[in-house]
Amino acid sequence: MTSKPYDFNGFVGDFRDLLIQFVQLKHSVGFSYAADADSLKRFSKFSLSYPRERPILTKELVDAWTQKRSAERDVTWEKRINSIRQFALFLRDLGHEAYIPSCKAKINRNLYVPHIFTQEQLRRFFTACESINARYPSNKDLTLPPLYRLLYGCGLRISEAVDLKLKDVDLSQGLVTIRGSKFDKDRLIPLSPSLNQYLNGYFSKVHAVSTAEDFFFIQKDRTAISPDTVYKYFRKLLWRIGISHGGKGRGPRLHDLRHTFAVHSLNQMVRQGMDIYCALPILSTYLGHASVTATGKYLRLTEEAYPDILDKINRTCAYVFPDMKLK
Repeated sequence: MTSKPYDFNGFVGDFRDLLIQFVQLKHSVGFSYAADADSLKRFSKFSLSYPRERPILTKELVDAWTQKRSAERDVTWEKRINSIRQFALFLRDLGHEAYIPSCKAKINRNLYVPHIFTQEQLRRFFTACESINARYPSNKDLTLPPLYRLLYGCGLRISEAVDLKLKDVDLSQGLVTIRGSKFDKDRLIPLSPSLNQYLNGYFSKVHAVSTAEDFFFIQKDRTAISPDTVYKYFRKLLWRIGISHGGKGRGPRLHDLRHTFAVHSLNQMVRQGMDIYCALPILSTYLGHASVTATGKYLRLTEEAYPDILDKINRTCAYVFPDMKLK
């Protein structure tokens, strides 16, 4: 690892070397740490206004850096605080003076209830996708419809979808390879026959002269389409089919296509007679979760979307679903 990708130019001498050493430590234990390293790089520039002769992380500097910014989301604020906190702990362990900030962002991660799309809503959404009108020379009218179908049809995270390259999508075998995703996991995702056929049609229109290293969802300038663009068109399509947005933090979110895939898949497996305890590990592995516990929330979502599903498993494990009082 060289210091070139992380030129912490706000610091000099030992402090810059300590930042590089800290990032290298994170890499050595398996963390990609790209976003946090970028945050620390911005912090190093910010520190230019707080000169020091020795590698000391003062309270004045840390408090100034960890102030919440205008229009900054709590989750972004939390990540920014945590990155400098981890660096401060690292400095303390090495015997340097460092003020350790507390996390000021108090995030309730259980407030948001994902929107589970009905089959009728999905039908209208994907129909609307076919009428995307992208201005020339954009090819979003070709790229976005298959991308949205892949997000729902395979339950992918948006980052996983836009990072796909041609070498990761084997349409002859109907397999997608997700590389180095969350928790640094690789996994194979099978495509349904109908989705595979749809992606083949997209491939023939867009990738006549592409190479294995080109992005699968590619723009006219050969770059990957951005998640922000995908979300912007997602909001427009929802508005077009009459699904209102509740405002910031209320959804429906693009990520709700992944939630919908999980709920629909779990519902289908249970209806086909699969034991819930067999279905959950399969779904967990498919989604790329670190544990079955992370997939457990889809039990509640499945019960809310399909109340009658309890009849299928009531004899063996109905207690898996919490008691709920519907108002």
